[in-house]
Amino acid sequence: MGSNLVRLTDKTYMTDLEERIRSVNEENLNKRISMRVLDEMERLKRLILVGKTPLKECPPELHNHPVFVFWRMVNKEVAKASKKRADAYYRKLKSSHKADQTIGEESEEEESDNESSKLTAEQLLAKCQADLEERKLADIEQGVRFTDEQFAILKYETNDVKALKNLTTVEELYALADKIIGTKRI
Repeated sequence: MGSNLVRLTDKTYMTDLEERIRSVNEENLNKRISMRVLDEMERLKRLILVGKTPLKECPPELHNHPVFVFWRMVNKEVAKASKKRADAYYRKLKSSHKADQTIGEESEEEESDNESSKLTAEQLLAKCQADLEERKLADIEQGVRFTDEQFAILKYETNDVKALKNLTTVEELYALADKIIGTKRI
């Protein structure tokens, strides 16, 4: 205000003071709003990075973030590789079917090839999932893989985690959680 002397009876001084206070409050409000916007962007970025929010819901401000650009590139490469694997698998499947069939059944084979090429993505996915389930069962029979029940028995939990499951009050839960993972929170 230009001096350390307050003049309560001066009308121009008091209107200047009021305008100054209003402008300071507006500045503080704008700072708080911008900080909240930045905090929300950081929260959304963390949710996407952790995997709680899909990459497709990335806001335009974060669209060119290096991590998200890299993820989009990786997703494209994974899609290409999975398509190649699926195509190779079906070519192999078709060739094994052709070897098993006789010459007289070739016309039926061509019809079935046309039908299999007309399958939708959901049907192809269902076939692949069925094949994976068969492989999983074969691995379990060979003793290479655990069943879900065996894994549940072998799954290791510390005594603190077991105690955490039995607590009832929030204060006890937070105290034991702080002991388990530490006091640093995101």
